[in-house]
Amino acid sequence: MIFYGEMTEKDRENAMEITRQDNEIIDQFRGKLDTTLQQVQIAVERADYYEETEEDEIKLAAERIYDKIQIVNSEYMKWFEVLLSFVFAIIGYMAPIWMLMFQAKMRQIEMEDEVMQFQTIILMLMRIERVNVEIILEWLERYANIFKEPISRCVNNYEAGAWEALEEMKEDISYMPLVRIVESLQAAVEKIPIRDAFDELESERDYYQEKRKESNERLIKRKGMIGKAIGFAPMVCMFVGYLIIPLVFIGLTSMSSSFTTMTSQTM
Repeated sequence: MIFYGEMTEKDRENAMEITRQDNEIIDQFRGKLDTTLQQVQIAVERADYYEETEEDEIKLAAERIYDKIQIVNSEYMKWFEVLLSFVFAIIGYMAPIWMLMFQAKMRQIEMEDEVMQFQTIILMLMRIERVNVEIILEWLERYANIFKEPISRCVNNYEAGAWEALEEMKEDISYMPLVRIVESLQAAVEKIPIRDAFDELESERDYYQEKRKESNERLIKRKGMIGKAIGFAPMVCMFVGYLIIPLVFIGLTSMSSSFTTMTSQTM
């Protein structure tokens, strides 16, 4: 099927050959800022493709290639390209650090959630008769995620020595709220009733709940501010790009022309 306006195969091959010849001549003068139209015309006349071409067509081809050479040789790295390269380099350098900071923050939130879950489990179990530390550890292991490995090790070593197993678990954990729970379990091992060992657990849990609630409110507020900034950004960019910058440019141009006129009149 042939569509109107579509190049034939012969025309396409001819256009590709002209482009190839132009590129060969452009490569000869690439980087030579003092190139003249006469030099380009001589190079075109020497090309095999233009051997049997008339003088007018050679001049047209030379002018076309000369314009392309001027465009190629006038290319240079602009200031905003350098600025963008520095910006992207900084982003690329800092991205892994920012990712680690984000993961650490998310890990902190997950640890807070898990410890609050442990506290809830202990609050339910401590009111049941005949509940001991080993049963509490088994329930904590069942619902643990981040701290599952040290709790499982403690449960496995519990029969060899309850205090020593809890002490080893405490050394493996650096999160202080969970360390305090382990210390309370150690106190319960020393024949102190579990209810007495965790007498401050309910108030501590309420404190962490209030702290988490306040943290969530700050996070929601921060997200709202970011959302407003993103929402107003297109309007601000359009206002600055279409109104302020053109007005500043027109003002500077008028000031420059007025200064030039005053200078010429003074001279």
